[in-house]
Amino acid sequence: MVDYVTIFEKLYDNYGSQGWWPANSRFEISVGAILTQNTMWRNVVVSIKNLENAGLMEPYRMYVASSEKIAHLIRPSGFPKLKAGRLKNFLSFFSEFSFDFELLDRFDTKALSELLLKVNGIGEETANSMLLYIFERPVFISDAYSKRLFLRIGIKENFETANVMKDSKTLGEFHALIVQHSKVYCRSKPICQNCPLLGICEYGEKYV
Repeated sequence: MVDYVTIFEKLYDNYGSQGWWPANSRFEISVGAILTQNTMWRNVVVSIKNLENAGLMEPYRMYVASSEKIAHLIRPSGFPKLKAGRLKNFLSFFSEFSFDFELLDRFDTKALSELLLKVNGIGEETANSMLLYIFERPVFISDAYSKRLFLRIGIKENFETANVMKDSKTLGEFHALIVQHSKVYCRSKPICQNCPLLGICEYGEKYV
């Protein structure tokens, strides 16, 4: 059976390091994790640049800014009113910890996950993205890309029970590589020819 380490190594050999999460601060990662819901990353980049230009890429300044202003600035990410509300919800939660990530660092992974999931607008995927890239906790981000890839390869069990890749750096790289691979080859309508995983993929076996 194909193992996750083999998948990681083949993807890494083909694409190299992805340098994720692309951000200048932990707060920017949290904003990006919320804005990237149901949109392309390139749209998030534009929204973050708008927030930076407006001087709002700082927790307290965004916290006191109006929802209308935030919604206008993040419009490129789609669902501006909804996402502005979600940012405000996160900021309200973050204010309880004096906008200090180090105070949140003190929680163990399970407790921190529970805290994040209580914030309206933060689901499991967004919470795991924050846990992995902000707090460097070894959690796997199970999203549409990874589920599609593993199903096509022929892996049926839950990744989180596989007991491999326990360090956050490797898991962060693995997630980024899966996203990149899903954009290039393993799309909703896959391009199997020349795929670097072709030799280990059940779905692509007919092309071998």
